[in-house]
Amino acid sequence: MTKRPIHWHLYWVESDGYEDCFVVARNSRSACSVECEMNGFDPDEVKATRIMRVTERAVRAYRRGKEFKERPWPWYVYGKRFFEHLGANFRTIKGQEEMLLADVVYEVDEYVPCSMRRVRDIGQEALDELEATAGLEYHDEDMWPGSEIHLITALGMSLVRCQQIEDYIAKSFLLGISRKQKSQYTTIDDLRNGWKKKTLGNMLRCIEEAWEIEPLVKANFQLFLANRNALVHGLTTSEKFDIRTRWGQLELWSFLRFFDIQSRIVKQAFRASYYASIQFAVQHFGTPDGIPKKLFNKKQIEEIRMFFEFFSPKAEAI
Repeated sequence: MTKRPIHWHLYWVESDGYEDCFVVARNSRSACSVECEMNGFDPDEVKATRIMRVTERAVRAYRRGKEFKERPWPWYVYGKRFFEHLGANFRTIKGQEEMLLADVVYEVDEYVPCSMRRVRDIGQEALDELEATAGLEYHDEDMWPGSEIHLITALGMSLVRCQQIEDYIAKSFLLGISRKQKSQYTTIDDLRNGWKKKTLGNMLRCIEEAWEIEPLVKANFQLFLANRNALVHGLTTSEKFDIRTRWGQLELWSFLRFFDIQSRIVKQAFRASYYASIQFAVQHFGTPDGIPKKLFNKKQIEEIRMFFEFFSPKAEAI
């Protein structure tokens, strides 16, 4: 009779909230015993949640490392490479490294025990469980049949465009060079973070403290602001744009088509201001290590020129 192969599994072992960590073991009891033996917990004080089976590739790679030779499994996990072999994804946001593994996000200080924290579950299974627990039902007003779903998609795309534009503005530190803005913010990061908290209308007013804007471009910004506010604050609840009626759908589609054209123009203008800010920083402070000397392609250089055609600094305000 052929024996079933015994595999290694990755567990997330929870105890007091400070010593939670990854353990590789054959089963949950073995994973818990590692934590009990090393940190003095009682068996009823620890809980091991199975994350996944450790792949053969990860097993072979880890066995070749010094950590495994010093203390073979069942044991804690050391090193980023192990998680790479399991298909984890990595990113850094505001200086904090994060790892996505099996639909769970972990904050990482170091890839060693007690330096990784489970912060949120973004998997569908967890959301399905939450929805079932809440006992919610979909009502007619939550359903978008036929052509309505395409309008909902277009509304979502328009909202994303607005967020992209506001992000470009916040990152364009050249726009905030007025005396007033420089007195409020000490560093470029301070300016960026401060502007991210402003409304779009406030950001446009701050830009005008330091820059003369070509009249047609300025008029386009003001119209965009009005349409953006209408979009965000209840467009589909008005009688004119009633998404449940054919007439309202036609009105809404016309609005969204125009907004798409207009917002692409506005995005191009503020993307140009972002590129111009980077160019200014490189010219005055040099290129950071690891960044290619040639930062911009031909199209981006043309957009930088466009910025200085449409924006002129006010000498009295700087």
